[in-house]
Amino acid sequence: MQDLLEKLTVYGVGKRKLDDVLFVNEFPPKVLGVYDVDEEELCHEIITTTCSIPGCKYTTDSLLDFENHYNSRHRYSCCECKKILPSPHLLDLHVQETHDSFFAVSALRKPSYCCYIEECKEKFLSPDERMDHCVKVHKIPKDFRFDQKPKKKKNKSDAMDVDSEKKFMFCNSKSKSFKYSGKKFTNDTKSNSSVDIDMVVSSLRDNLPQ
Repeated sequence: MQDLLEKLTVYGVGKRKLDDVLFVNEFPPKVLGVYDVDEEELCHEIITTTCSIPGCKYTTDSLLDFENHYNSRHRYSCCECKKILPSPHLLDLHVQETHDSFFAVSALRKPSYCCYIEECKEKFLSPDERMDHCVKVHKIPKDFRFDQKPKKKKNKSDAMDVDSEKKFMFCNSKSKSFKYSGKKFTNDTKSNSSVDIDMVVSSLRDNLPQ
């Protein structure tokens, strides 16, 4: 104990000047730290952990690696399109701007695109204005991988021109029907209810082939 106090008296002199003996040859003194050896892995059996998310086959022996995997691959995942985002704020923006029909209507009338930085409360009329703001103010790179823009719908005018002339068809477009072309049973112009059955039978016999 006495030796320790003597060493503290010699070396514990407070802040040293640049011309002190410790700084000879401009080499800083070695820093001796205290290391706590974790014997957890030596005392217990190593358990293999498998990701419980359906379709994911990730397996690891380290709990820290499993937490990093879950946070980066499953924690902020869109339930609609399965897209993975790095933060809850970006996930909220993705769901709102991509899968919310009310947002699509409101964005046409007022600034609705929120900044990518959660602490910034600015809103913009278009994704391009938002991206310009993030690049200039927040120094976000121009090729920001999570920049999302609405998909452009194809205009009918951009579609391939189709000849408006009548298409050629191999089949006859007229509907087929049957038409009776034989002789009339009787010359009587009266309605069917007043037709004489005997005359009809006689006329049929006359028309039969010999």
